[in-house]
Amino acid sequence: MSRVERHKNEYSKADREALEKNKPSNDAADLKSDFGKGEKAAEQTGQAKPAQSTGVDREVPRKGRAARNKKEAQAEETGILDQTEEEKARARKEARAMGDGRPEFHGGRLLGGLIHLIGTLIIIAAIVSCLGLYVPRFAGIGQYDVKDGSMEPAIPTGSMVYSAQVEPSTLSQGDVIVFYANESGSTPVTHRVVENKIADGNVVTKGDANAQNDPEPVPYSNIIGKKVLSVPMLGYLAAPMESTLGKVAMGLVIIGAYLLTVIGSRMRKA
Repeated sequence: MSRVERHKNEYSKADREALEKNKPSNDAADLKSDFGKGEKAAEQTGQAKPAQSTGVDREVPRKGRAARNKKEAQAEETGILDQTEEEKARARKEARAMGDGRPEFHGGRLLGGLIHLIGTLIIIAAIVSCLGLYVPRFAGIGQYDVKDGSMEPAIPTGSMVYSAQVEPSTLSQGDVIVFYANESGSTPVTHRVVENKIADGNVVTKGDANAQNDPEPVPYSNIIGKKVLSVPMLGYLAAPMESTLGKVAMGLVIIGAYLLTVIGSRMRKA
């Protein structure tokens, strides 16, 4: 036998002896002895005796960990759960600061604000129109719509003129009055006073857009009143609002505008 083979056999024999020496014993007495040594060592060090657990006891923690891991995985997939609005806003701000390359889009909020504004403006216009058409009557103020352009540009066509009763003799040049053009009193006219002939009991009138004075002086008895206010475009609403159908249509417009404000508010908060 060569020197190399003899050395190899000796090395293998030493390994086998070490394995046999460290091999755990299957003898029940040895196992009990080892377990007793473990309990005795635990008592000497002041540690609690390890509790024996059954298969069911070990299964519960494993199930709990599995459920917790599943919940965390779902949270990672669906995003951060149970956040307040302030925390979400802070998270978005931090994401933008980190340069995620995706700017935040507020299109729904802007559209909701626009819809809310349109509805509000419609409601305001409708309320002002209704007030302008009905309230002055209870205050003794006459209202008349301008059907021609004889007083433009001061009073354009479609304007609503409000007049108050006044003593005709107190009228002066430049005052705008509302009067009947004939004795029948069917056509109110709005013109400016050129001259007040107190001795004759009449006034000479002229439209701002006309080149000449009116053909006939206006008797004091035909004067309705003196203009106190004129509102452009409001006269176009006067005729429809006098009918029942016009009043119903105005009510529907106000309801529709209110619904627009509600929809816009919800879009802004979404």
